[in-house]
Amino acid sequence: MEQGGPMYTFLVWAIGSFFTVFVLLVLVIVAMKSRRQWQESRWRTRRAQLEPALFKYVAGREPLETYTGGALDASDRPIVEQIFFDLSRIVSGHVIDRAHQAFEQLGFVDYYIHRLDSHRWWTRAEAAEKLGLMGSRRAIPPLVAKMDDLIPDVRVRVARALGSIGSPEAVRPLVHALRAPGRWSAIRVSGILIAAGNEAVQALLEEFYALPMHAQLSAIDIFARIRSLDTVGLLRDLLRHEQPDLRARAAFALGTIGDPGSLDLLTGALRDRAWAVRAMAAKALGRIRDESCIPALCGALADTEWWVRANAAEALKNKGERGTQALLSMLDAQDIYAAQQAVQMLQEAGVLDTLVSQLGSQEPGRRQEALEVMAKLVRLRRTDLLTEMAHNHPESSIRQRLSILLGLRLSPEPVA
Repeated sequence: MEQGGPMYTFLVWAIGSFFTVFVLLVLVIVAMKSRRQWQESRWRTRRAQLEPALFKYVAGREPLETYTGGALDASDRPIVEQIFFDLSRIVSGHVIDRAHQAFEQLGFVDYYIHRLDSHRWWTRAEAAEKLGLMGSRRAIPPLVAKMDDLIPDVRVRVARALGSIGSPEAVRPLVHALRAPGRWSAIRVSGILIAAGNEAVQALLEEFYALPMHAQLSAIDIFARIRSLDTVGLLRDLLRHEQPDLRARAAFALGTIGDPGSLDLLTGALRDRAWAVRAMAAKALGRIRDESCIPALCGALADTEWWVRANAAEALKNKGERGTQALLSMLDAQDIYAAQQAVQMLQEAGVLDTLVSQLGSQEPGRRQEALEVMAKLVRLRRTDLLTEMAHNHPESSIRQRLSILLGLRLSPEPVA
């Protein structure tokens, strides 16, 4: 390549341009990093200055200016926001109210209400989220107006914001959103209403019979998750509703709430014509500590539907010692399905493992009890566990007794 020629000149120019761009990029990166570090340092310093004053403000009753020494600078906005948001996560009551007053006084609420109308969807989403954290009731109407936003993420942030505010005016639009499963996810709206707590319960109770079926089912699930005693009256009424889905969900909800006053109604639901209702009633009875329903649950072990039998057996297991004894007594049941379901639950609960271990007991009474139960298992032809133990149990005396049971007789005498 000839020095001074066109190609040489172009290469020198290209290398020089590349080097210049590289140096400029390095300088920009260094400048941006330095600026970010300076901002972070200023943020920490300014936060350390503002925090004591703002903590005194939320704990006191005087206006904000009394504690800050005057108006705050515009650059303090994100710092003040973050301090109050951090406080809101760990405190409640008067402190939250004072923080909400500060957001109003400093114009933060007006600022984010205005940003709800931004043409940028991410700005609208952020504004909705911030307004929810600020808990301003004045923001409810503009937030409700944005529930029809074209962007799903904005609608979700708006719904969460309304749920965070939690007043009746904020919650009712969320209840109405349950009506539109195509535009709103029922699961997502339900989660927001659950977080709203008692305010959601009251709104749903007021609107319940005006809701379509799918929304009523979602409402019952919400009642179950919140576990409010205010819903018990409605749920008891729904146990007599003509729709089996509503009866089943109501039974489940009453069990989740654990209302002992509903015991008789749930016991009666074990005879419902719809198997799903019977199954949910059995599950519900297992969650209520009262043991008076044990005989009814034993009867449900003979139900023609497997789910009812399975839930009844699990409910008996949850009743503790009396439930376990009831399951053991069902090994003698005339109904083969009831006896088999009892065996299944006793095995899952580890009761049969314990009884097998009792075969090696030095107490004749305990050993005889275990032998009698093992003999019943043989009669029911449920010998899978016993066969495994006969080969693998670490105690030879237990292996010997199990081998006798499985190979020689159905009503054995205890082995000395």
